[in-house]
Amino acid sequence: MFLKKLAMSKPVTIVYDKNGMIQTFKGRVYSLNLRDQILSLIDKQQQIFSISLSSIREVY
Repeated sequence: MFLKKLAMSKPVTIVYDKNGMIQTFKGRVYSLNLRDQILSLIDKQQQIFSISLSSIREVY
């Protein structure tokens, strides 16, 4: 269900689990690698950040 939101070019906010702590990231989708199950996002400073799909809790 959240993959549909990721396909849009609008900014998204992702809540994910990292080492047992809940983190939040805001940015646009840079790439989606379904084979390795990794989502790459790019923020306002043009820095790329990767998140495992299994650690994502919410997307809005």
